[in-house]
Amino acid sequence: MTQNRPSFLVTELVTNAKFMTITTHFYLNNYKRKDGKCQIFYDVSINGERDRIPTGLYTNPDRWDNNIRRVKKKFDNEDINLSLDNMESKTTEIKTHYRLSRSAYLDVKTFRNEFFNKTPKYDFISFAKHHLEKVPTKDSTKRMARSVITKLENYKHPIPFSSLTLGFFEDYKGYLYSKGNKQTTIAGNIKTIKKFINLAKKHGLFINFDIDDLKVGSMKGSKTNLTIREVEILKQYYFSDNIDRGHLLTLGYFLFACYTSLRISEIQKLRRIDFKGDAVTFHSEKTDKPHTIVLNNTAKAIIDRHPALFVNQITPESINRTLKTIMKLNTINIKKNVSMHTGRHTFATNFLRKGGNVRDLQQILNHSSILTTMIYVHIVEKESNMASFIMD
Repeated sequence: MTQNRPSFLVTELVTNAKFMTITTHFYLNNYKRKDGKCQIFYDVSINGERDRIPTGLYTNPDRWDNNIRRVKKKFDNEDINLSLDNMESKTTEIKTHYRLSRSAYLDVKTFRNEFFNKTPKYDFISFAKHHLEKVPTKDSTKRMARSVITKLENYKHPIPFSSLTLGFFEDYKGYLYSKGNKQTTIAGNIKTIKKFINLAKKHGLFINFDIDDLKVGSMKGSKTNLTIREVEILKQYYFSDNIDRGHLLTLGYFLFACYTSLRISEIQKLRRIDFKGDAVTFHSEKTDKPHTIVLNNTAKAIIDRHPALFVNQITPESINRTLKTIMKLNTINIKKNVSMHTGRHTFATNFLRKGGNVRDLQQILNHSSILTTMIYVHIVEKESNMASFIMD
């Protein structure tokens, strides 16, 4: 309760450098503005060194309670006390950070710098959000990172840097697994989180474990793909008169990926005006360089089928949800975990199934290394070996 609040907050802080005593309290300055209000100051004393920090908050002297160092409750219609509470909370975070750092020494000048620093240094979630929006990155990378941070925030919030341990991440991996996340997804999440931890370390924040000991795990997935027959089933549904109109846009984008190898981020940047003749040029998501592919007759027919294609945009999340619904239809019944990226894998494997050359596939997929493309060769070869085994 407010009435039980101490007038002064005194903290004794121990680091490897020095023993420190910190005293803080709010007080009302005597200088009055024309409206009769005075500014509230924050008095900070560290080992006898003193600083008076202006809060930018004003109130009338008769509304200030000097015993509890707050505005009297019945007059606090501007939530001034809440702002003061938040300042005290930030002070506690600063103290906690320096107590855990131990090797760092907190003086009045350092305290003032920390107090006005806009970069969050105590809560990992806030730090990650701040730097995600601050650093220029691709939209697709930002979207993925936001999803990772939201998952972590749903698990626990706030997350003081002091609570980040190897044990914390082992528990978090277990949590993600219990929520149905696959190993590749969990590894991708940890990889993104690890980047923010490394960034925090570069900003001088104390990380109480060796970051190299935080293992990401394998990110190589099974590369779910659809067979030639399964793509044909989806194509028939797309061009039929009985298709659910709510499925047209999603399935159009997905089938276009199946017949062109484009990623969702690349597809979203295209507009109908970009399709001229039998080819389309786009900027590759990975290399950020122009890349041209030839459109076959099916790809062109997919575009012509729906006038909203490459006009109306839908999010990858919405596409993936609708794809799961489509796959469960009685007329489709494809029992695979299909997402938008499945389209690219489907193009690659079906290209090889139809007798395509791996070098040509490398050029189409815009892979810098043939070893990356060979993954699809191994998938198709494995299928072929299994078929031979069944025939025997």
